[in-house]
Amino acid sequence: MNIVIPKPVNEVLNIINEKGYEAYIIGGAVRNWVMNIKPSNYDISTNASIEDIKKALKGYQTFYCGENNCRLGIVNSKFPMEIAKYRTKENTLEADLATRDFTMNALAYSDEDGLIDYNTGIRDINNKIIKVNGEDDEIFYNDPLRILRAIRLSGEYGMRIDPETQGYMEDNRNLLSEVAPERIRDELCKILVVPRCDFYLKKYFEIIIEVLPELALLERFNQNDPHHIYDALEHTFVTLKVIEPRLDLRLAALFHDIAKPYTCVKKADGTCEYTNHGKKGAEITREIMNRLKFNKKLIQKVTKLVEFHDYQAPDNEMRIKNFLSNFGSENIEDLFKLKKANYYAKNPAYTSELTKIEADYDKLKSITRKSSYLKKNELKVTGKDLLDLGVEQEYIGQVLDQLYNNILEGKLKNNRDKIIEYIINNVLPSGYDKQLFNEA
Repeated sequence: MNIVIPKPVNEVLNIINEKGYEAYIIGGAVRNWVMNIKPSNYDISTNASIEDIKKALKGYQTFYCGENNCRLGIVNSKFPMEIAKYRTKENTLEADLATRDFTMNALAYSDEDGLIDYNTGIRDINNKIIKVNGEDDEIFYNDPLRILRAIRLSGEYGMRIDPETQGYMEDNRNLLSEVAPERIRDELCKILVVPRCDFYLKKYFEIIIEVLPELALLERFNQNDPHHIYDALEHTFVTLKVIEPRLDLRLAALFHDIAKPYTCVKKADGTCEYTNHGKKGAEITREIMNRLKFNKKLIQKVTKLVEFHDYQAPDNEMRIKNFLSNFGSENIEDLFKLKKANYYAKNPAYTSELTKIEADYDKLKSITRKSSYLKKNELKVTGKDLLDLGVEQEYIGQVLDQLYNNILEGKLKNNRDKIIEYIINNVLPSGYDKQLFNEA
């Protein structure tokens, strides 16, 4: 194994050593070297205090990071680095490595001492096994998020989780309720974009529903529909399997049928229908994503995909334009990626569904390509214009939507003077019309 420390990282190590302190690269970077994978960042551990390290690196652009600012980051876009003092009162490398989560991450390296492994990390990496770094489940008590991290690492690197370690994970899965939602979100997002994420979600489903309990109702839920050959959960897994491994699409695939147990209505022939399950699913999806502190932009996109995943384009061009105005023409490609993945997880006997999906896609795209099609950001007035005219801030969005729909329906031209005249005569006859806004 030929480990070459990048020059900028080596310079930092040398500066720390020259001040009389120890300094080792630890954790993920060393693990990746052993796996012949290029590290993307570098963690350095030392017996020096962070304050002393900051003084030693006074020529560098640094910043505090980590919980309680326990680490010092170094600004370097190509070789990001973070430095931390050994974690234990013994203030030794061996004691520090003993606190690491898995044997594969309990490794250290320096040019002087070479590759250091006090446990079985190198052997476990070579055998493609993820194993707790210790004799019991203490690492999961110390940080329950490691339960999800083990699943993510298994998916990222195609490694098996040691049976005893898996047992510890299952026994302690209830501890995940103690973890901050932001940390759950970040680890879950990483799991969702690994290759074969459906396999790992399925294999560790009892753990996953500790953080996504809404999925539990899908298990063994018979859809009672000839178009479906799987229960709702297996259908979800197959959809995940075939969709593009992008976070927004995988989230939409994971949640697209989450409302089916809530919207199931049996028909006279014994089959079921799920009226508005997309809309209800979007509401549930929004609740989940808000709980896990996702950003608003991603929530908005994923909930739209969930709400309209069963959308069928009408023959009426104006209705399609109205749909595009509410949904956003920029999301059409992704909507139909979800619709196709949803189709491939159904009964393959119904090939006509795919034909309809492709026809709907062509219909919507043909309208967006027309010179007469107007995108919302092409309105000849802006929110600032409305403010200047006297529309109150809280109503800006509603007025823009009203203007846009009127233009799509041919009731108003996208001409700045005409729009301003309309606002003055119809929106602001007496400052603003509250009833108009209530109806908008």
